[in-house]
Amino acid sequence: MKDFSLKFIDIMIGVVLGLGFQWWTALSHPWQYVAFIFAYLDIVDYWIDYSPSLKKFPPKREIDVFIDLGIMFALFLYIYTTQLTVVFFFGAFIVWRVLDFFWLLSSRAEFRPAGRDRVFLDTWIQFNVLEAFATGGLLFASLHTAFPPLLWVLSYILLRVLVRIAASFRYKKVHFV
Repeated sequence: MKDFSLKFIDIMIGVVLGLGFQWWTALSHPWQYVAFIFAYLDIVDYWIDYSPSLKKFPPKREIDVFIDLGIMFALFLYIYTTQLTVVFFFGAFIVWRVLDFFWLLSSRAEFRPAGRDRVFLDTWIQFNVLEAFATGGLLFASLHTAFPPLLWVLSYILLRVLVRIAASFRYKKVHFV
């Protein structure tokens, strides 16, 4: 199942990124362009960590493969929602973080990593919860205030960049290798 999952997920990430380009022409507002470019970079950055993690912690059960598929769907949704509204965009990110949280929990339970691997998993388990709640707060605030969508997207990007930097400092590595 390990080799199948890795190859399949590699193909899926290519599909997600490739399909994203077809929607560029559907974007019409400045916030959408900013969100799209950031989402694209965010997915690539995630893949830099996720791919080696899958090699270290390959799926052992069918549920693990379904979680991986769910993550791929969430990434697809994440880039697709840049065409819609900020609310959908934030919602897609929250779905992605929740699925990633379960993937990390499953990996920690099945492999019982130690050292740097344990710090990596624990860091992202905690930061996924933080990001999901913070983005939920942004989603809620964007529904109840009249600020422009670009302001919400820029706030979200700042949150994501700060979390990424904090996580890298916490496990003392820029990317998981």
